[in-house]
Amino acid sequence: MSGFLEQTAIYLHRAYGDDLHRFCIVFPNVRAGLFFKKYLAALSEKPVWAPAFRSLDSLMEEITGLTKADHLSLIFDLFKAYREHQPTNESFEEFYFWGEMLLNDFDDTDKHLVDARDLFRNVSDLKELDGLFDYLTDEQKNAIRLFWQNFNGGAVGSFKNDFAAVWPSLYRIYESFKKRLREKSFGYEGMIQRDAVERLRAGDVDHVPFEKYVFIGFNALTACETRFFKSLQKQNRAVFFWDYDDYYVNNRRHEAGAFMRDNIRNFPPELHIDSRNLVEKDKHIEIISVPSDTGQAGMAGKLLEQNSENIDWSRTAVVLPDEHLLLPLLSSLPEAAKDINITMGYPFTCSPVNSLFERLASLQQHIRVYADGARFYHNDVCAILHHPYIQNIAPEEVDQTVKFIVEHNRIYVPSSEIPDSRLFRLVFTQCTRAREFVDYLTAIVSEIAATKTGQSDTEGNDPPDPSPEEQYKAEYLFVFYTALQRVRDVLSTEEIDLDVRIFCRLLRKIMASLKIPFSGEPLKGLQVMGMLETRALDFDRVIILSMNEGIFPRASSQQSFIPYNLRKGFGLTTSEQNDAVGAYLFYRLVQRAKDVHLIYNSAVTDRNTGEMSRFLTQMVYEPAFDIQRRDITFGVGIDKDREIVKERTDEVRRKLDTYLSNEGDIGKLSPSALNNYLDCPLRFYFRYVDGLKESDQVTDEIDQSVFGKLLHKTMELLYLPYIGKEIDAETIETVRKDDRRIRGALLKAFAESYFRSERVTESDITGRNIIIREVLLKYLKQILEVDKADAPFTILTLENSLDVRVPVNNNTRTEMLNMTGYIDRLDNVRGALRIIDYKTGNARRNFTDIPDLFDPEKAGNHAAMQTLVYAYMTHIAYPQYPKIGLGLYVMKDLFRENYDPRIYMSRKPPVENYFDVSETFEPELNALLSEIFLSDAPFTQTRDIKKCLTCLYADICRRKHK
Repeated sequence: MSGFLEQTAIYLHRAYGDDLHRFCIVFPNVRAGLFFKKYLAALSEKPVWAPAFRSLDSLMEEITGLTKADHLSLIFDLFKAYREHQPTNESFEEFYFWGEMLLNDFDDTDKHLVDARDLFRNVSDLKELDGLFDYLTDEQKNAIRLFWQNFNGGAVGSFKNDFAAVWPSLYRIYESFKKRLREKSFGYEGMIQRDAVERLRAGDVDHVPFEKYVFIGFNALTACETRFFKSLQKQNRAVFFWDYDDYYVNNRRHEAGAFMRDNIRNFPPELHIDSRNLVEKDKHIEIISVPSDTGQAGMAGKLLEQNSENIDWSRTAVVLPDEHLLLPLLSSLPEAAKDINITMGYPFTCSPVNSLFERLASLQQHIRVYADGARFYHNDVCAILHHPYIQNIAPEEVDQTVKFIVEHNRIYVPSSEIPDSRLFRLVFTQCTRAREFVDYLTAIVSEIAATKTGQSDTEGNDPPDPSPEEQYKAEYLFVFYTALQRVRDVLSTEEIDLDVRIFCRLLRKIMASLKIPFSGEPLKGLQVMGMLETRALDFDRVIILSMNEGIFPRASSQQSFIPYNLRKGFGLTTSEQNDAVGAYLFYRLVQRAKDVHLIYNSAVTDRNTGEMSRFLTQMVYEPAFDIQRRDITFGVGIDKDREIVKERTDEVRRKLDTYLSNEGDIGKLSPSALNNYLDCPLRFYFRYVDGLKESDQVTDEIDQSVFGKLLHKTMELLYLPYIGKEIDAETIETVRKDDRRIRGALLKAFAESYFRSERVTESDITGRNIIIREVLLKYLKQILEVDKADAPFTILTLENSLDVRVPVNNNTRTEMLNMTGYIDRLDNVRGALRIIDYKTGNARRNFTDIPDLFDPEKAGNHAAMQTLVYAYMTHIAYPQYPKIGLGLYVMKDLFRENYDPRIYMSRKPPVENYFDVSETFEPELNALLSEIFLSDAPFTQTRDIKKCLTCLYADICRRKHK
């Protein structure tokens, strides 16, 4: 069966033949004109002059001599007109959002030939309505009366006051705005339409030179378009062809025919194209629910793959109401679909160039200026370096730079520590103003594009033809570059310069409207298009995705400064009319298709209700349609909790034996590893057998671990001059009162343990770290205060590494285990060796008894356990000492009066000497070490789920969210 355009072409060729060159054929979009030319050309047996082809917008521009201005320029001009008539300190960025809204309102006002003076009039006396608006119907007057009645009588509020302050100025703004545009020979769409109609009404036909104008495939007409059609109709210079189906046109309640019924009545068609196709019996319509967006694309690919050898691809269309599904669809198309024509734009905000822009914007907004120049926040630096556009150009430099930043904990990175290359010099430069930032972005995009397109192989040959993926990337860059050039031109012309932070917000709004165009052969191959691009086109096979309520039709959220009742009263566009347009597009596309697949996402998400479109619901319940339904579901199997067990294979034993070896690649066990084993044997396995560690990262804020390192390092620096010397209470008090000395030691600790730099200044410590520094100062002074009570004592070692070999045995085997640890402080107090351990986190000095320390069900006093292990190791390293004391400096308890650092068992006096408990402790320790290294026991998961909440390996065990 011939489609609408083909039938129209046949009629025009037969009726007018060689006279068509005197005609101008007008379409709602360019795409329809291309197909029409194809059909018309096929009918001509000899060379003939073709008719002129126009879109209605281009025809209006020719008549008026006005050019449609770009969106950004329009907003700038509107802002200037606004500032002329509305005294305000409002910035351009603040104006932009509602300026867009106001521009749409002015556009709508002109398209519907509304008297702007009447529309923006403040009606205080409702009696004036009949006299002021005598050209409106009673229904329209009632709508206007209802608004002003409620507005003038309602409660006073800030929004109402703002509205009342701006509304009387809108007509003056409207007039001033249009005057500015006319002086430049520019206009917006509604303004151009209105000027064209007024020229025709005034008898100006110089720019309407054709004998006849043929209007094909229109539907919803604005008042301007209607008046334009009538003007040509009166001159007998207009021919109309309407595309519709009797099913919805003859049913006055059907919204799809709302506009078409008026069109047929006002502008009778010269030919009634066949109009009984929608409910024909041989039509196949299937509704398919798929529980994901990408699943919809995959389903479309499978449908196209079925019987693909017999498909006429040029008569097949995939329609995407949600343009975000374009790339998933392209990835799902079958190989048989070789020629693909894409007639829709892909959102720029979904492109990798947009993500690069966001990272560059973040970099600029987080820059800090130091005495040596600008420094860049590490998260921004790493994010940019890891962006594929940057990383693919300089992978080695990226890896080296990121490694350096992490190793040296560079929170703010100076440019001197970034590789010196042209691209990096462009990226890591500070911008403060809008024009500077535009030039900055332009230079980076140009450099990336030049690098990507100019690379030759190692032999100097020209680069190969780019892949489709590379072509997409080049198109992304080109669209962004073009937009930046336009923004730069506007900034220069309008002499407006903004702060970078404000300008980035403005750029985001501009880029939200950008589309990435795709090219293809328009007259052959599979057609991939948006819903608007389908106007006047017919296909045998149609697949429409995203047939969800809120997506198609879109949720009615028309942003307007003009209240609904006034819009309705003056005949402006309302949500009901938008829904009618959507209904027509849908039913018109389906009416001649033989095979129709309507797919929607049944999953309920933040942006999707999972509800099918009202159009689908309507079709399901209309008896005229024979609808097939198919629900696609994903099989989701939830595994039952299964215990993860690591048996002692030969490989596992080999790794464990490294801890027992004294040559080659040896392993060393720390006391904290024993606590890990008691908490969870599987955690021990992952960390100390398999060697799974958390990757190093820049420590942005001081966490508990870094806090502890700072305290330990500062105490080491304060006591370092006294190693090997007896230190008395007077000396300690002198140190405690020397605030400058303590702050100096703390600053050095910051340099080494946090900034990982040779030198820092007080100004480098900022934000929350200032508070943390002051807390540390209090802790440090309190430690010195507690130390005074035990003075005099002699410090033997500070932060000393202790490596010993410990005997481990069971009934059949004896081995020597390598153990290591760092003792915070080892001192001699009145002839006794003493271990001091600083604890900045949660720690307890008391425990029930020795066996409980080794019971996995009761174990939990890691501090006491670790200190006792240190004592055992110290005894092996220093066997000459008959007494070893144990001290825990727990920071949260340190300010208690008469603080006693000794550990103690419940209801017993403090442990004065390790040897008082060693006979009980050492057998328990040997049993634990024997279980780990000499037994056949597997490594299993803990039963205490609470221990999994902060475990590094919880995701592996699938216990993260339990």
